[in-house]
Amino acid sequence: MKQEIINYIKCEFHSSTPDLDIQSDDDLLSAGLVDSMGMMRLIQFIEEQFSIKVAPLDMTIENFITVDAMAAYISASKIS
Repeated sequence: MKQEIINYIKCEFHSSTPDLDIQSDDDLLSAGLVDSMGMMRLIQFIEEQFSIKVAPLDMTIENFITVDAMAAYISASKIS
């Protein structure tokens, strides 16, 4: 799951730098890896890829700041 998200970020936002190293605990916004519009595209990808619906109240920095946070959110969403 985490690698799928990292691969998406690399392909969609950094295709010109294929050797870019993204760690699952990197702060995506502070590091400039994803901007606010990119975050919306990333959430759409997560909804489609992992068959979940992200509620507007769940679109918080805490749930999407790192790949680790996204994976935890996806796992929790699939349980409930």
